[in-house]
Amino acid sequence: MPRPKKRRASPDADASQDAASPVAKPPKKTKTTAPPDGIDDEGNPFWELSAKRRIGISHFRNACLVNVREFYEKDGKMLPGKKGISLSVDQYAALLKAAPAINVALRDLGQKIDTFEHIIDAPANPSPKSEKPRTKPSKANIEATSDEDEG
Repeated sequence: MPRPKKRRASPDADASQDAASPVAKPPKKTKTTAPPDGIDDEGNPFWELSAKRRIGISHFRNACLVNVREFYEKDGKMLPGKKGISLSVDQYAALLKAAPAINVALRDLGQKIDTFEHIIDAPANPSPKSEKPRTKPSKANIEATSDEDEG
């Protein structure tokens, strides 16, 4: 015996059910328009590394710390997450001192690393350099000194 086919609801019944129960869309998340670098809610300066990562400077128990941390968004505010590290000023100085060697090691591994030492170490008001104006060396006139055609 053949199996009985399942009855389908009439197309009119489906249309009435769809109209009666509209699908609720989840609310859209609003993006925060935090500047790439600025000051957080506690008055501490920070610099954006990416959309969810920042470097900031904070004070904790009379110690100045450099924080590299992930952030998450809650109620339109960016809040620090669990993932991150706080470096003391001495540790941060050691990191900066090791940065050139780290860059060399990364280049040896085939990574393209741009260095910005010239920007960091540049004085705020650069003094004008006394450069000698470059002049092109004059080319020797071969026609005037050539003895080959004479003869």
